[in-house]
Amino acid sequence: MSVLLAIFAAALIFAEGTGSYKVQSVVGKVQYESAPGTWKNIAKGQELAPSAVVNTGLNSKLVLVLGDKTIIIKPMQKGAIEKLALAADSGKNGITKGIEVSKSDVKGDTTETTKGVSTASSRASEAKEDVEWDE
Repeated sequence: MSVLLAIFAAALIFAEGTGSYKVQSVVGKVQYESAPGTWKNIAKGQELAPSAVVNTGLNSKLVLVLGDKTIIIKPMQKGAIEKLALAADSGKNGITKGIEVSKSDVKGDTTETTKGVSTASSRASEAKEDVEWDE
């Protein structure tokens, strides 16, 4: 009986620690998956489970609160809230303007240049050299 009580108490403590996220603000198109393949808009004040899958559109932002912690999910993100929150906390969200390069294999005095990426206009210019034109 005491083993059963201990398991029940542990389950309650675990459930209490995982709590739900409360939506503090929504900017743009932000949705959650209510059922497989069914997306619904998220509203301010709504509570979402950590396992809820959310999708933020272009120029959108979702601000969530869990206890005393605020989580900001940036535009063009899709996934479970708990995973997106971990990514937001890690600070590894890609390239940030104004950050210095920490390591580079490029020599400082290199004057070598390479031919740029081939585009349609550069390919057409090169092909034009091979063709004889009658004027």
